Amino acid sequence: MRTPTLDEGWSFTTRSDLVIVGTNPESADITNPRGHLFGLLWYVVASNEHGDTRELAVVSAAPGSDPKRAAELLATRLGARLLNLGKLPVGFALWPEGRPVYGSDAYVEYGQADDLALERREADDEARNGGYC
Repeated sequence: MRTPTLDEGWSFTTRSDLVIVGTNPESADITNPRGHLFGLLWYVVASNEHGDTRELAVVSAAPGSDPKRAAELLATRLGARLLNLGKLPVGFALWPEGRPVYGSDAYVEYGQADDLALERREADDEARNGGYC
């Protein structure tokens, strides 16, 4: 993993992923045979002009907290830090690399190949499992 630099034109935004947060067999049905319980995981996403991304998951154990709002506030603050102080976030080099921005130079260089490999794996899984992944 290479070290990000200030001159790469970084910006910050947010995104979410649908994740499994638990299971309840009594909730199982034909569309959810394992009874998974789903939730959203919010991220602050940093992207540069080349299309490379880094992601930081935003979580909170506080009752009544709003991870979406926390992620949006953090993205805004990190953007202001970059604009006003000319500094990337502390520990930014340790943020996990994310998927390249669709259509960017980074996507053309390496992201498209990852997507095609994922599609092949999913098709193989679907064929093996009779249409269920």
